[in-house]
Amino acid sequence: MNIISYSTIYLIQVASGKEETYIKHVKNLAGSQPGFQLVVPKRQLTIRKLGKEQQVIKPIFPGYIFLVSDCIEPESRTLLRSIPGFMRYMKNDKGELIPLSDNDRQLVIQLTSTGETTNRSVVSFDKNHKVIPISGPLKDCEGKIIKVDRRKRRVKVKFLLNDKTFLIDFEYEEVKKSVEKP
Repeated sequence: MNIISYSTIYLIQVASGKEETYIKHVKNLAGSQPGFQLVVPKRQLTIRKLGKEQQVIKPIFPGYIFLVSDCIEPESRTLLRSIPGFMRYMKNDKGELIPLSDNDRQLVIQLTSTGETTNRSVVSFDKNHKVIPISGPLKDCEGKIIKVDRRKRRVKVKFLLNDKTFLIDFEYEEVKKSVEKP
């Protein structure tokens, strides 16, 4: 069961590339039951270097961590702010910490529905070379796909999160349609 779907989600900006280090610091200082959960949605990519392929896992939203909690205590906010790498909480015009909008919340739930790391999506292509997502993180993103790189087997997806545009590459596996013989 996904705890993230039943709680309020807030957004924290941290130093890009330091998301995991930040979470380790929080766990060391807060103990085993901090009263909140920190989530960094990740994606699996295949990178080719010098002719060799290697699997890497990268954050979907570099520099952002999702804070999942029904109520954030002032002590927790102070703790999170004191950790090296913290940049800011996402706030409204009045300086109040605000939860993600319903659309942003649904996006995070969709991307973390199978765990913190998304697998490759399974897609097919129609006769006009349009991507048709069958399963995986791209399942409900059909209208948000802006570019397809068939050589690298990646699609570029445009997400809007907290009024900021993110262009994210996801890998896919192509399912060939069987050709019926006459």
